[in-house]
Amino acid sequence: MARMDVALSADTRLAEDLVNEHSYNFDYNQDQPNQNDDEEESDDGWVPMDIEPPDEYNVAIESNIERLRQEAVRINWKDLVKDLHSVYMAQKVLTKNWAHDNAYTDHTSCNCISGTKQAIDLVDIYGQRRANIKFCSCTSDAVRLVQMGYLPGSPIRPVTAFSLPLLILHDCLWNNCNIGAMPFTIALKQYLEPRSQRLTVKNAKHARDLRKPFSAAVDLYRELNDRTENMISRIMRLDDQTIMACRSCPACFGPAPENLRDYTHLKENKLIVCLDGNFQHRHHSKASRDYERIHTPSLFIGQSEVDAMTAKIRDLELRKKPQDKKDRCTEAHKAADDKRNESSWKGCDDTGLMGCCCRHDAAIYVANINKSGEQRCFPMALVNKIINNVESDRHVGILYDIGCSLDKFMTLRGLLDDKRSQLQFGTSVFHAYVHSWTCQLDYNPRLNKGWGLSDGEGLEQMWSYLSPLVSPLRYATRNHRLAAISHRLKYHNNRGIKQLPIWLKKKFIAAVRRRVETKTVLLELLDKPNPFSTTGANYTKRFFKAQWQEQRRFKETHTEEQEDHRAKLVAFYKHEAALEAMRSRLRSNPSLYLNDEQDVHEFLDEIEETAENLKKAAEELGRTEQLAPSEADEKEAPILCGGGCQIGVICTSSATLVDPEGYTKPPRPDQQTHHKVQQLLEAYVTKFPRQRVTNTDNHPLNYKTFESMPIDHPFWNDGIYYHSKAPWAIEPDVRTGISCLLVLGRVDEELDLITQEIDRTMGWASSMYSRLSEYIMYIRARAVKIGNGVELAEDHIDNMEFSNFDRLPKLKIINKELQVRLFDLGVMLQEWTEPISWLCACCRPELLRSSYRTWINLLGVIANDHNGRNRGSKGKEPEVVIDNVEEDAILGVHVDDGEEVQVQEDEQAAGNAADSWEDVEDAQN
Repeated sequence: MARMDVALSADTRLAEDLVNEHSYNFDYNQDQPNQNDDEEESDDGWVPMDIEPPDEYNVAIESNIERLRQEAVRINWKDLVKDLHSVYMAQKVLTKNWAHDNAYTDHTSCNCISGTKQAIDLVDIYGQRRANIKFCSCTSDAVRLVQMGYLPGSPIRPVTAFSLPLLILHDCLWNNCNIGAMPFTIALKQYLEPRSQRLTVKNAKHARDLRKPFSAAVDLYRELNDRTENMISRIMRLDDQTIMACRSCPACFGPAPENLRDYTHLKENKLIVCLDGNFQHRHHSKASRDYERIHTPSLFIGQSEVDAMTAKIRDLELRKKPQDKKDRCTEAHKAADDKRNESSWKGCDDTGLMGCCCRHDAAIYVANINKSGEQRCFPMALVNKIINNVESDRHVGILYDIGCSLDKFMTLRGLLDDKRSQLQFGTSVFHAYVHSWTCQLDYNPRLNKGWGLSDGEGLEQMWSYLSPLVSPLRYATRNHRLAAISHRLKYHNNRGIKQLPIWLKKKFIAAVRRRVETKTVLLELLDKPNPFSTTGANYTKRFFKAQWQEQRRFKETHTEEQEDHRAKLVAFYKHEAALEAMRSRLRSNPSLYLNDEQDVHEFLDEIEETAENLKKAAEELGRTEQLAPSEADEKEAPILCGGGCQIGVICTSSATLVDPEGYTKPPRPDQQTHHKVQQLLEAYVTKFPRQRVTNTDNHPLNYKTFESMPIDHPFWNDGIYYHSKAPWAIEPDVRTGISCLLVLGRVDEELDLITQEIDRTMGWASSMYSRLSEYIMYIRARAVKIGNGVELAEDHIDNMEFSNFDRLPKLKIINKELQVRLFDLGVMLQEWTEPISWLCACCRPELLRSSYRTWINLLGVIANDHNGRNRGSKGKEPEVVIDNVEEDAILGVHVDDGEEVQVQEDEQAAGNAADSWEDVEDAQN
């Protein structure tokens, strides 16, 4: 009533304003030239309506009404889902997920004579109709509709229902095509109306808008499937790591290989994950009024876990009072990336996401960022969640844009001290080259052991997959936003699991190709004479390894204080050069720059002040005398360092393109970036045309050459940064040789990682198939005993809530669901046969021999199970086989781009190289 009174009073005031002539007394002669000043200054003209602000009591009442309405809707949906889930599972089994001939059969078992009929709009793939459906008091309306193959659009007294086949189709389209509810319902209406009945609104002729009930039915469908997944996990008593293997990645969370000590290069039980934040997935605070508490999906870590980590960090800071030093890596990361501050998420309550994925681009956990930026508590909460859910002795490698900063942050505060020996931090490959060289020597995954060819950029693939949701979810409810992201990520992970052996095969081929290419370059270097050898011998791998160790020792002797000193020295040299340039210009033509006596005095005073400041700076830096001409190189080297860093920051400010085979390539930048880089390159070549440490292969340096440089080119990591005269710093061939050895080491680790991941994948497949089979036999045996009247003690399955079903029907429904999952798992494993067999024959076959025998036995069991299933199917038509080779050949004539030929060549090369991994490695020492 209060809301109605407010509306009526507003309408009354509006009517009064509209009939008031003085409110709209326009002066149509105000633009005439003979108008006097009094008329121009008149207040007559447009007068806005005086709209009174709403009364605070009425606002509070309306807010409370809305809160109660949302609470009622939430309770109604909760009660409905609890009663509906068991019926949904029963109908799913009965109709084979609504794919059998009886999908549209009415399976109602009620025989009540009394009942009421209600008009319901039924929408399906094939048509839509308005029908009078009989409802009775013994069965809820929603259950009655599910028994007919429909889900309701509202929790109580529904008037719209959508068929399960339609919702299943929409789910497939939404996961792959990102089709929203509004365009889908519009397209559905346009398709169905010419073929079936037109659904109009009450007492009108125009068609109904089905968006809201359809969105509610979609949410209900997803909730029912999530409940089924959770119930199956509880039935099978899966631990956290096994759940992560089934939901995210079997190659990372499957059973550990039993022969880890037999691996050559990577004997650790290691997991590699990457972290990254995304601030595109924001949510506007005024998009919806949410009085309901936030429901955290299973893929998200709860806000309580983030708050607990925040409290722990604050407690340690109060007790230990760590002295955080200025972190140049963090500043460089912000300079090369988007500068984010509070203005970026003004008006937003949820400001972004922090994600964690594995090497295979599968999402493990996601954190919702609420009203803040990329704070330390989010990556720490994700890391803590993972290490608590994996084996106690598992080593975890973490790749993060500012992994170096996070590592120092944890060390200063003593965070996760009991797990520190199992954690290794690194920077993602793309962002690594924005960090200082001393930082890269400790954190660049290409320069340190244990990372393989992991690049830490898997989350970029995931953000790209989620990018179509950015715009629509900014204006959704907060719970709907989290649920939609979680649902999309689950499909992303399931698709990745199905393609996992193919992913491993591609990574193996890419590693072998990288190894062959690198060894070709290395062999060419080993044939060159070593200019630093006193005997005139050629380069050797021993020499390159010694230079790499020398480079690391050189880094240990250069502290952060020395780097700060060098930065100040660069600034001093630049200011000194600018002062000298001003002096020379004044000497050449003073009248051109100085107009009067005052300008002369002011300008000279500024020069004297600048010179005095430079003198003081020189004394602080320990330089009291001018450099001799022979020491010019010492002055040029730091300036070269500064110029190279500027070019690096400009290059890495653009996004990179990471192809599936592991190579990172810079994209084609825009015109502004092109201009900036060209200016720096011209200045570099002009100032230092005869610089000794310049790579002559790239001289003179121009933009075309610069654009073709890969992200791990030696140009970005030149020894001139420290002005060392050691071979590793001044000779490009030595740096190339060191790079080749490091790449070969990472390739060997990558092969070990892939081998372990194959072993884990086969182990997970075998254990999951065995566990499903065991529980099917266990439930079947209990059902037989209960059917024969045997009294059995209740187990964990009996204690699960399953509506009003008795023990025997409940066991039969669960047993059928497990059988369906067993069959689907067997089909997927049969699809894995070819790539798994190929990998076990080519990738460290001696280490996979035992696991492969188990795999072959598993395939035999699956074949027997499927044959028995086919024999049990009565009246099944014989399978029709088609030959699609000719069609593929016809279509491939015009679309073949040579990629398949290249893949076949790489497969053959990888297979041939499998028996001689160490032949080239020990060719020359």
